[in-house]
Amino acid sequence: MGKFSTYQVDFKNWAPAEMRRYEYLLDSRFFADIEGDEVQKGKVKVELTVERKPTFFQLEFHVDGVVMVACDRCLDDMEIAIESDNRLIVKIGQAYSEESDEVLVIAEDESSLNLAWFLYEFVALAVPMRHVHAPGKCNKAMSAKLKKHSAKHRGDETDSYAEEETSEPDSSEDVDNQATDPRWEALKDFNPEMN
Repeated sequence: MGKFSTYQVDFKNWAPAEMRRYEYLLDSRFFADIEGDEVQKGKVKVELTVERKPTFFQLEFHVDGVVMVACDRCLDDMEIAIESDNRLIVKIGQAYSEESDEVLVIAEDESSLNLAWFLYEFVALAVPMRHVHAPGKCNKAMSAKLKKHSAKHRGDETDSYAEEETSEPDSSEDVDNQATDPRWEALKDFNPEMN
C-alpha cells in the first residue's frame, strides 16, 4: 500500500493524553487508486483528531465534501454533497483483529495503522442510499427510454416511482373506488377473508 503511505498513523512514542490532528484531501486520484465500487470520483476533506487515552487511542473523523456517483435513474454522473462524523477506537494487542465496527486491535510489533480503506468506507457510507438528479436534470435520452418501458406513461419528467410511493389518497372512499389490479383478484380465491 505504498500509494497510501500518507494515511499511515503511527501509535508509537505518544505521551499520555497527547492529541494530534491530521488533515487529508481525498481527490479523484485517491478514489481511483482505492478501486472501491461505490465512489470513483470526488473531493472530500477529512479532519482527524487522535487522542491517546489510558488503554486505547480514540480517532475522531469529520468528513466533508462532494462525490460523483451514478444517478439511479439515468446512470449519468451526479454530484452529491456529503458530511459525516465517525469514530474509531484503536487498541494495541497481540494481533490485528476487529472487535466491532468502531473498535479494532493492532499488533504491538507494528503499532501503526493505514487509514485509507477506513476513510473510503466513511465516504461511501455518507452517500445516501438513493441518488437521483433533480426533476428535469436526468439524461433526456435515458428518461425517454425509461418512460417508454415503464408501466405507466406520463407526460412530465418526474419520477413516477417516487410519486407512487409518496402519493396518498384523499379519503378512504378514494381507496375503495380505485381499480383493483387483476392479479389481486385471482388471489382472493385463496383467502376467503378478502371477499
